Amino acid sequence: MRKLLAVLVLFAASPGCGPDGQGGVCGSGWCGEGETCNLSGRCVPFAPKTWAVILAGALVMGSPADEPGREPGEVQHEVTLTHHFAMLSTEVTIGEFVDLMGYDPVDYLQFYLCDRECPVSTVNWHEAAAYCNALSAAEGYPECYTCNDSPYYPFVPTCEPSTNYATPYDCPGFRLPTEAEWEYAARAGTTTSTYNGTFDEDHLCCERPNPALDPVAWFCGEDDLTMHPVGQKQPNSWGLYDMLGNQWEWCHDFHADYPPGPATDPWGPPSGTPRVQRGGCFHMCAFFARSAYHGASHPDNRDENSGFRPVRTLP
Repeated sequence: MRKLLAVLVLFAASPGCGPDGQGGVCGSGWCGEGETCNLSGRCVPFAPKTWAVILAGALVMGSPADEPGREPGEVQHEVTLTHHFAMLSTEVTIGEFVDLMGYDPVDYLQFYLCDRECPVSTVNWHEAAAYCNALSAAEGYPECYTCNDSPYYPFVPTCEPSTNYATPYDCPGFRLPTEAEWEYAARAGTTTSTYNGTFDEDHLCCERPNPALDPVAWFCGEDDLTMHPVGQKQPNSWGLYDMLGNQWEWCHDFHADYPPGPATDPWGPPSGTPRVQRGGCFHMCAFFARSAYHGASHPDNRDENSGFRPVRTLP
């Protein structure tokens, strides 16, 4: 199996370590159990960074009429996914994006004081697609998007799905998940608001505690109202971290109403304007961080809350 399917180790930022407690040189015994020192000399908890294998299966997309925080467009419908796929266990980080693409969308180290382990943001749909292409090229896979460099500031590319493939599922390279793949992966077999349970009508925004969301997602109920290094909350049963909260995640599909009946391997309409975003983010209300929330944004938008994670269809 190729190197990107091997287990890597990701380190998330936290208070200083070393002999002076302020980020000095790491040494044996300076960090606590379940921690290590990162490249900045800080004690950090760590989570395994993998490409989780998501097996083909079925789900009911959308939400039941009585789910707290439900939006009108979340019409329940049966979906069958016939392809296995690999999904990055965490959102793409600042460090990963900079290392592969050669630029930083914004000066995160000054803006968020978040280091390289926070999810990359201020990337539009086209930049996310271009990253997937670069990842495919690095690993020897065909590219799933056709991208053209922009001559205008901020010089981000313009991308479209490759016409070499009838559907996104047919491309063997890295790409953005379809909305159905994203919800299937986020739910991990659950039918509740989150993969950790359902919250009630009194916990739809920033109210604390939120027993269903607190263990699994960064949202506006946190005191610091900022994004956090990936992999610090509990994963779902697929081993996926931060599927809810922290940063919105771009999906492949154009945003549209759901089909009226069952669907197999859906990937949205063939044309449109907004692209799907899923999962909520660190400074928004809890109800956005539900598995069923059917969000969208213009693909050109480079707002501070937009991140992504790639997938790849498996044989």
